[in-house]
Amino acid sequence: MPPRVVLLPLLLALATPLSAGVSTDALERHIDILASDAFEGRAPGSTGEKKTTDYIVAQWQAIGLEPAGDDGGWLQQVTLVNRTPLTQTVSWRRKLRHHGQDQSAVLLLGNGPRESLSSAPLWFVGYGNKIGNIDLKGAVVLILREAPEGIPDYDTRVTALAGRGAAAVISVAPAEVPWRSVQMAYERGRDVLEASIVPSLRGVMSRDAAIELIRFAGGDPEMLRKAAADTGFAPRRLKVSGTIDANTQVKRTLTHNVIGRLRGSANSGESLLYLGHWDHLGICRAEGEPDRICNGAVDNASGIAALIEIARGLAAAPRRPRDTLFLATTAEELGLLGARAFAARPPVPLSSIVAAINLDTVAIAPKGEKVAVMGRGVPALDSLVDATVKQAGRTLDTDDEADALVQRQDGWALAQFGVPTLMVGGSFSDMKLLEMFLGGNYHQAGDNPGPGLVLDGAAEDADLLVALGLKLTDPNLYRHVPAAGTLARPPL
Repeated sequence: MPPRVVLLPLLLALATPLSAGVSTDALERHIDILASDAFEGRAPGSTGEKKTTDYIVAQWQAIGLEPAGDDGGWLQQVTLVNRTPLTQTVSWRRKLRHHGQDQSAVLLLGNGPRESLSSAPLWFVGYGNKIGNIDLKGAVVLILREAPEGIPDYDTRVTALAGRGAAAVISVAPAEVPWRSVQMAYERGRDVLEASIVPSLRGVMSRDAAIELIRFAGGDPEMLRKAAADTGFAPRRLKVSGTIDANTQVKRTLTHNVIGRLRGSANSGESLLYLGHWDHLGICRAEGEPDRICNGAVDNASGIAALIEIARGLAAAPRRPRDTLFLATTAEELGLLGARAFAARPPVPLSSIVAAINLDTVAIAPKGEKVAVMGRGVPALDSLVDATVKQAGRTLDTDDEADALVQRQDGWALAQFGVPTLMVGGSFSDMKLLEMFLGGNYHQAGDNPGPGLVLDGAAEDADLLVALGLKLTDPNLYRHVPAAGTLARPPL
């Protein structure tokens, strides 16, 4: 008899039905607020940021989450640095010969307002993934930016080069990208994370100019093409030295991730992570335009709305052993920067995160759409997802079309460090529907809240992700084996 008395409450708790599920009304209420003109498009560092992060914190507090940000608070500070080129002088010398560098064919950004190099050696490193222990102290490094799958992302490779002493890292612009497009991007300035290990100078050179420089150095003019076809390309020192003087406009912006935690029933030392970006483009049109604000209703007020309601659904359910983290990232629109900052300073070791589920642009497809899965590759996790989809009475989308977008979402920043990261839902199953949005109101002032939003599919997907989360937070249903090489705290 005593065992029955002890077990009965537990059995009743496990049998207790979950709440009625995520409602479209709840999603709509959040989106109407987050994507209202009062939030001014939620640009990082703006007054709209403060309103957005305050709203998310208030919702999570009411649900019963606890803060998991810096110093016991809800926020994780992220410092963005925007650099715009002003003036520069670049010259190359081979013994007594001088190479007349076309100044318009190279663009440089200094770490500080003025950076100078004198008689710096020049290396070409291919993709920069096979640098080994070479000494690059004070060197200018040419690198191929766009790399095949399996090679670390560009920022990671630049950090590694700086760690070997590189003073300047200059990428070679892809031949298919018009040089004027590259120039315009630099003229607008680029936001990056403030990092502890960076070269003094970063920049880009046109492909034609890079070929001319390699030829001047006595190298093979086909070196770029050969390196692009060889992921094992060995770095080569070229027989020239460079002198650079660059002036840069440098601006810093303080912005924030929001991090909450739902404690599990045991001290498991493991966590499930849900994430979505709160930021959008802010005031995006010129003064005098009838609608100047890019409100970002679909991208990504819808994802934050779903994130809040998933937290509510999990908090209402009987607790599982593992913790659940909720992350609302900043600066996704600037290059996944908030997610990268989280990966650099996670509140828990990255190796302890059993899976991460990203929510982005979820108000696209109607209820009943097939479920696409982006980020497959861990067999046990894939099987659990598939079983959960089946138990929900939904149909899996078995093609891999959505994987074409995998590097354009926050989960990619975590996947680079071995965290199993997924997107699961119907919003990117019908690619025609998604492409209609991407070719229409995406990043435009027309992405507004209102009756035109498709929310029944988003609510259905959120219910699915609650069900999946209840399994992933139970070690008896999913055993986590960290990927080889998963870092606890990767470098910035």
